[in-house]
Amino acid sequence: MKTVWIAACLATFCAGASAETTIYKLVDDSGRVTYSNKPMKGAMVMELEPITTLPTPPAVLAAKASLVPEATAKPEPKPAVATLTPVRASLASIDVQTQKRRDDARRRILEDELAKETQSLEDSRDALAKEQRNPALLEAVRTAQNAVDPTPAQQQQFRDNIDKASGRIRGLQSTVAEHEKNVEALQKELGALKP
Repeated sequence: MKTVWIAACLATFCAGASAETTIYKLVDDSGRVTYSNKPMKGAMVMELEPITTLPTPPAVLAAKASLVPEATAKPEPKPAVATLTPVRASLASIDVQTQKRRDDARRRILEDELAKETQSLEDSRDALAKEQRNPALLEAVRTAQNAVDPTPAQQQQFRDNIDKASGRIRGLQSTVAEHEKNVEALQKELGALKP
């Protein structure tokens, strides 16, 4: 695919190349690939499909012709004073009541999202506190602390048990952090709304 793409680019950028131009590909000992339109020792001839060109549509040609001033045409006189059109006149305006309804709807949506996110945050915090009091984790830590002169295999077993139990804690901590960011962003968005 890369070979075809590079060959197509080479053929495209060669403006004077005709449809019969032959492209050669050479891969050297270090794997570097070289393309050329000149024969090289050890190069292979690339079999490429001809490039399809499309004529310019008449509408585009007519538009270009209208942009180019004719040499015989007289230049138009320049106005003495430039006139500016106000930008605001061209923008669509919304009446006050419609904008207020939209703002109120947006506020309700944000408040609903904030309530849901706050509840999710509280649920995640409760799950995290519960997991931190998990008897399996406490037992794994206690067993590791009370072990006297454990073997390397026992030490690995202790680490695995603690990692397994604390992995759930790390996942819950990241969930809590995500909910906290969401609550903060929603509060900021609500604070930016006009009263």
